[in-house]
Amino acid sequence: MTTSLNPARMALWDDNPSAVDLLGFDTVVAAVEGALAVEGLDPLTIGIHAPWGGGKTSVLGMVEERLKGHSGYVVVRTDPWEYDDHDDVRGTLIAEVLHELEKKFKGDGEVGAKVKDLVKRVSWSRVTKAVAKGAITMQWDPVEVIEAFKPKARETPESMSGFRPAFANFLKDNLPQVKRVIVLVDDLDRCLPDAAMATLEAIKLFLSVPKMTFVLAADQEMVRDAIAASLDASGRSEIFANRYLEKIVQLPISLARLTADETSNYVALLLAAGSSPNNETYTSLVEHCRARRQAGQTPLLADLDRLAWRPDESLLKLADQIATGLASDKASNPRHVKRFLNAFGVRNQIAMTQGLTIAPAVLAKLYLLEDRFLNEFEHLVSLSEAERQELIAEWEEWGRRETEDRPGKVSEETRDWAAAEPWLAAEPLAPYLTLAASLTSLVAGANLTDEQAQLVADLSSPTETIRTDALGRIEGKALPEQRAVVAGLFGRVRKLETIVDLVSSLVEMAKARPELADEIADGIRQSCWHRLELRNALELAESTVPVLSGLADQLETDESVDPAVREAVRIARGQ
Repeated sequence: MTTSLNPARMALWDDNPSAVDLLGFDTVVAAVEGALAVEGLDPLTIGIHAPWGGGKTSVLGMVEERLKGHSGYVVVRTDPWEYDDHDDVRGTLIAEVLHELEKKFKGDGEVGAKVKDLVKRVSWSRVTKAVAKGAITMQWDPVEVIEAFKPKARETPESMSGFRPAFANFLKDNLPQVKRVIVLVDDLDRCLPDAAMATLEAIKLFLSVPKMTFVLAADQEMVRDAIAASLDASGRSEIFANRYLEKIVQLPISLARLTADETSNYVALLLAAGSSPNNETYTSLVEHCRARRQAGQTPLLADLDRLAWRPDESLLKLADQIATGLASDKASNPRHVKRFLNAFGVRNQIAMTQGLTIAPAVLAKLYLLEDRFLNEFEHLVSLSEAERQELIAEWEEWGRRETEDRPGKVSEETRDWAAAEPWLAAEPLAPYLTLAASLTSLVAGANLTDEQAQLVADLSSPTETIRTDALGRIEGKALPEQRAVVAGLFGRVRKLETIVDLVSSLVEMAKARPELADEIADGIRQSCWHRLELRNALELAESTVPVLSGLADQLETDESVDPAVREAVRIARGQ
């Protein structure tokens, strides 16, 4: 039985890790499980590396689920990024491992007593930190303060210097039935540099003893940069960061980026979730693909007729259209794919509720244009219906290589988009384009003239010559017109993958027109703050406009900002 794509039942996917393996991560999970069974690798730290959205947390969850069946394993799941006590990440991680062991063996009084002794060392260390920071000095008796700073013998319960051998003996003598304590560490790449470094220190200096295993899910480059930033004062931070990470992680495993075929399969399986009659038929489809993947058979979505239910050809064709139409950086990243499908699904739902009938393939082609080529999409929105049909007809002829005359205001990069079916020249697009404009605050709905809209597009262009030309064109405009363009630029922020060029133009406009400086500074602080890049930080730090250099002061001290951006401000000021 086949079922056509039902737009009304299109599933939405959250950013939480996937519980269903649609990408063949089970091979990575099996590799981790196999490494844990090798007795010679003890202690062991495994790194699961992938960029943001690459599936690290999903893999970690699958590893946790797989290890639950091993009686000799104790599994601890932790996320340093979520710790309440950011001043003592090291102590929090150690305490979390100890408390998990205490909970696991709560019926064993000897284990409980031993854990309490070990926790005393961690607790005393954390108290000493608080005293050193002056946080609780007024509540302490002077004698107790002196005692807190007195060096402790390695064998005393208050000494962290003796923690590691005491912990090793505890695992060996008190927990002989435990083969491994496996700590799954997530989101290390989201931590501030000092917190990331403290986590690695806890692993290396205190917890790396026989029977201990750590599985770190992180973007390796981000963690390496965090180590370098934490040790920057040493003058050898980059070299040390590489060596430090290599010393800690004995078994690095990198999750591969999706290929074009894998993305198409992934999109098809996600779409199929909303079209399948029930969970059982959908599970059968997923298992069918998994079996073909393990057998090395391609394509995965073939030989479907023997299943009780299979997705319709229109769904598979739509999956191919989306997979090939997405920008390469998005198509290779599972989270980006899900976000695109969510936005696509929401658009379709809203269109249906407003009585608009539009084929999913047509909607997908339009949304791909909006997602990848916003300048061209905005231009399309601004045209009359007759002008729009004429442009699309010329555009698609050029895309199919029936002519070499590229239409005006259309970039060379859009040729493949124009060459892909379905053809839009004869489609009534006005209702959908009006809807899209209202949803995304496109310039056509922002009371901008065509000239102002073009300035907004050019000032956010990644091409420096285009931006420079636009800055020259806007310089002679009246203040109200310039203010409208500034508003248009800030309205464009959330639609761009990177805003580095847009912010550069705003910085130049504030320098050329001081009357705009305050609103530009406010807009950067409100709309762009956590997306500023290194170049923007340098531009703000070196700006002669006081309100912009004041933004650089705020960047430098705001710990919620990317550490590399804060460091760029310090470098620009020669600190």
